[in-house]
Amino acid sequence: MIYSSEALILSRRNFGDTSIICNLFTKEYGRVSIISKGARTLKNPNRAILQPLQFIDIHYYYKPSRNIQILKEATINRHFYAIHNYYNKLIFSYNIIDLINQVCKTENPNKIIFRLVKTVLIKINSSDNNKIEIYHTFFILQLLKYLGFQLMIDKCNICDSDLHHAYYHSTIGQLVCKNCRENNHFQHNISLDSMHLSTIHWLSKTHIDKLLSISPSSHSSLTQIYKYFLYYMSYHIINIKNLKSLKLMQ
Repeated sequence: MIYSSEALILSRRNFGDTSIICNLFTKEYGRVSIISKGARTLKNPNRAILQPLQFIDIHYYYKPSRNIQILKEATINRHFYAIHNYYNKLIFSYNIIDLINQVCKTENPNKIIFRLVKTVLIKINSSDNNKIEIYHTFFILQLLKYLGFQLMIDKCNICDSDLHHAYYHSTIGQLVCKNCRENNHFQHNISLDSMHLSTIHWLSKTHIDKLLSISPSSHSSLTQIYKYFLYYMSYHIINIKNLKSLKLMQ
C-alpha cells in the first residue's frame, strides 16, 4: 500500500553502504521512519532532499509489520534557507524538531501540532535574529497546551493562593507561592516574578502574527521562562537531558 503525506524531516542516519534512514513527522500519519535505498549515491536526488529541517512531500510503501517503511518518492515542499545560514536560527530550530522527535508518538497524527511546527519554523526563517526566542518560547507554550499539559501559573499548587511571585517545586513539578516555599523548606530551582508570569499569559493569548509587538522588558525575561519550561517538561513529559540540541543552546 502506498501512503502519501507532507512531512518534516526530524533526523537522518546512514544505513549500510548507500542507504539513508529518516525519522519524519508527517501531517497525515504522525512520526514515521523511512528508508531510502541507495540515497547516498552521487546521482540519487534524495541525497540532497533528505536533510533535517526540510518539509517534503513523500510517497512510501507502507506495511504494518515493518518498523521502517520504504520510500518511493520525495520532493521538497519547503526549504528554510535562512535557518541553515544563521547559527542562532539553526540551533533554536533544531531544538524544536528535537522536542517533536521526543514527544510525538509513532503513527499518531496531530495536524494541529504539525501546523504549529511549520508556522513557527516559517516565522523563525523570516525573522530577525533578536526575535527568534519569542517564536521559540511561543512554540513550547503552545506545544504543552496541545499535549494536554496546561501550565498552572495563576494559583499556588499547594495552598491555592494567587501567584504574584512563583517558585518551581521540583517534587510536584508545579509552581508555588513564597509562603509555601518557606513552609515546605524546599530548594527552588527557578523563580518567576510578576513580569515573567504576565509574559507567559501574554504569549498564551497572542496570535503568532502579533508576537513582534512584545515589549523589550518581556523579551529579556524569555530566558528565565524557557528555563521554567525545561524543568516543567522534564518532570511531566520527557527527559530533557536526552535532547542533544540543548548542548548547542548553552
